Amino acid sequence: MTSSHLYIFKNILFALFAFSMFACSSEIDVSLNSTDPKIVVYGAITTDTLAHRVEITQTADFFSNSPAKVISGAALSITDGVNLFPLTESPSEPGVYYTAPDVYGLIGKTYTLTADNVLLQGAPEAKTLIAQSTIPDLDPNYQTDYLDSINVLYNEQWEGWYVNAWATEPADQKNFYMFKVYINDVLYSDSLNNIIISDDKLFNGNAISGAGVYFIEDADTLKAGYKVTLEMCVVSEDHYYFMFESQTSSHPQIPLFSPPPANARTNISNGAIGYFSAYAILRTSYYVKQRDVDIKNRLIGKRSRLQ
Repeated sequence: MTSSHLYIFKNILFALFAFSMFACSSEIDVSLNSTDPKIVVYGAITTDTLAHRVEITQTADFFSNSPAKVISGAALSITDGVNLFPLTESPSEPGVYYTAPDVYGLIGKTYTLTADNVLLQGAPEAKTLIAQSTIPDLDPNYQTDYLDSINVLYNEQWEGWYVNAWATEPADQKNFYMFKVYINDVLYSDSLNNIIISDDKLFNGNAISGAGVYFIEDADTLKAGYKVTLEMCVVSEDHYYFMFESQTSSHPQIPLFSPPPANARTNISNGAIGYFSAYAILRTSYYVKQRDVDIKNRLIGKRSRLQ
């Protein structure tokens, strides 16, 4: 489901909910008990050369209006079994830990995150947490052979822009993908439900020619000269299903008062939740052309005349 579909779905759901509130005469008092807090770890190491980030927080009650409490003072490191990469807590972002800026992951390597001295507020003792993730083993030339190019095309039905990709999907692997988009080098996919995930079930081993892999809402989001960058991440199967389960649990449930879905999986040990991932990244960019905008304007004008 695209972000646009989700927006329409939310509006329909809200209308049904509002109607039900006027139709019912009894009040429903929902009382949720407090729960024991859990440690939440979220971070990654990728094939990019940069300071890789791991964040440690703790859960709060459902109706809590306070920001998530951070967990400071932990000692973190990532290793591939040979090299050890220590992480340092940011002085300006408590609870956020970074590697040195020259660290990068290698395809086919398994990375282990270890977090020592992780102390929940009010807990009697600190915990040690461990997580493992493997960057998929890709062809050595994956950076040039997998993803070729992209363009953008306005869709009048959904009143937004499709990002279309040209790529070569390897036939000898079962791959799982996560797609993000940047506009003028600013992350557009800045929330869980703005990230697109897909396996290769429908196109394994095929040449992909202009397939829509992402949707950008709102006709005015893109203008001539804007830079659109597609980030295609090759993730593990377990990471794919973590993302799928996380997105599913954040969507409205049908019927309205159905029980919540199960919690998303985690690869963090010792009772913690969250996910530590390792994955490869491919990127390509496209500069929006004036003709792309002209096509959009013609379609909008045509639609206005027909209404």
